[in-house]
Amino acid sequence: MKVLLLKPSWTYPVDPGDSTYNRNWPPVSLLTIAALLRKQNINVEVIDAGIDKLDLNEIADKATSADKVFITSASLDRWQCPNLNLDPFIKTVRTVQKACRNVYVMGTHGSVQPKEILEITEATAIIRNEPEMTVVDICNNKPLNTIDGISFYHNNVIIHQPDRAPLDMTMLPIPAYDLIDISKYQYEVLGSRFAVLEASRGCPFDCMFCVKSMYGKGYRSKTIDQFISEIDYIIDVTGARTAYFIDLEFTVNRHLAEAVSHHLIQRKTPLQWCVQTRADSVDLPLLKLMRQAGCRIVHYGVETGSEKIRTILNKGITFDQIEQGLKMSREAGLQTVCFFMFGLPGETLEDMDKTIQFARKLNPTYASFHIALPYPGTQFHKMVSDDLEGDLFPGAYTGIVPYASLEATTIKAFRSFYMRPRYILGRLKDRDFKTFYHQARFFLSYLKHRLKN
Repeated sequence: MKVLLLKPSWTYPVDPGDSTYNRNWPPVSLLTIAALLRKQNINVEVIDAGIDKLDLNEIADKATSADKVFITSASLDRWQCPNLNLDPFIKTVRTVQKACRNVYVMGTHGSVQPKEILEITEATAIIRNEPEMTVVDICNNKPLNTIDGISFYHNNVIIHQPDRAPLDMTMLPIPAYDLIDISKYQYEVLGSRFAVLEASRGCPFDCMFCVKSMYGKGYRSKTIDQFISEIDYIIDVTGARTAYFIDLEFTVNRHLAEAVSHHLIQRKTPLQWCVQTRADSVDLPLLKLMRQAGCRIVHYGVETGSEKIRTILNKGITFDQIEQGLKMSREAGLQTVCFFMFGLPGETLEDMDKTIQFARKLNPTYASFHIALPYPGTQFHKMVSDDLEGDLFPGAYTGIVPYASLEATTIKAFRSFYMRPRYILGRLKDRDFKTFYHQARFFLSYLKHRLKN
C-alpha cells in the first residue's frame, strides 16, 4: 500500500480575504503519522505543497500512484488558529479526488464542523480531532463503521462515529523528519533549518476563545526521555538549528522544562529554540535556565489591556502577573512575543485603545495583533452565535464594532507599536540585523496586504 499525506498550499504570509498568518513551518502532525505508518510497513510520502511549490496538477500527479490520500486543513502549528480561507484546501481535495478514490480529510475544520466539511468536500471520511491512530486504522483497512473519531456517508446518510479516546502520547514515535527538506523551513524571528516538536497536548486552562478540540481532553505528555530523544534526533540527524517546542503551555510542566534545559546545556549544542506559555507559569530561575540552554524567545498570550475584557476572557491571569512575566523574561535575556486581539464580546474601541497602550507599556520584542476569530467549538462562538449570520467559519464578531473599524484598529496597533523610535532604536541596538531584516520584510508585507484589502 502507498499512502500520501498532504498539506495544501496557502499564500505566504497572508491569504487574500484572511487575517491569519501562514507559516513556512514543518507539518509535524503529518510527520508523526508517517512514522506510525512506517512501523506498519506502509509506504508513505509527505507533501507540503506550499514549501514544495506544487500546483494542483502536480499534486494530482503525485496522488495518482497512491492507494489512500490524507489531506489536512490544518497541520499541528495551525490546530489552534486554522485558516479561514478554505479555498486552497477544498480545491486540493477535489483535484486529488480525480486521481484517487480514497481521499480522507483531517484538521480543525472537519473536527468542529464535520457535517459541513463532509458535504463540501465529499471526502471518503472526515477524521475528527487527533488524527494519528485513526489514520493507522484506516490504512489497516478496518471497516469505517468500526473506527472511532470519523464521520462518513452511508446510504446517503452521514454517520458520526463516537469520539476517539485521547491519544497516549507515550506511544508516538519520533516524527519522520527525513521525509522533508528541513532547510526549506524557517521562523522569521528565530532562524532557518527550523523544526517543530511537541512534548504535550492539552491545557489546564479554559480561555473562552481557544480552539482545543484537536488536542483532546485533559493534559497529556510524552515522557521526558522520549521528548529528549526527539530533540537529539532533529539536531543530529536533520541538522536543525532552530526549533519551536509548540506545546500550548510548555512551562506548566516545570519538571519537563528543567529536564530539557539541563540536557541541552550538557550537550553544548547551539540549538536556538522557543516556546509558548503563560506569564504566570514562569519565574526568573527557570527563565535563566532556559536561556542558558539556548531558548531565545518566549511567546505569551496577553490578548487585551482592558480589565473588563480580561474578565470576560476567563484567562485567570492579572495584568500585574503579565508585567512581571515580561520583566523577568527581559532580565533573563530572553526575547518575547506577545499576542493581542481585537473584536471580543463586549469590546469597544476604547477597550481596544487600552490594549494598544498596554502593548506599548509591556514593550515585548515582538507584538502580534489580530482580529479575534470566533471559531466554532469555543465559548466565544457560543456567546456571539446569534450575531454571526450563519457563517461556517466567521472572520470576526461585529456585534459592537464593524469590521472596517477592526481592520483599521489592527493596522493602527501595528503602526503604533512598531514605528516608535524607541522600538526601532532598541532593535538596532540589539545588533541582530539579520532577524530584524526578516521581521521588517514580514511586517511590511503584512501591512501591504491589510491596506490592500
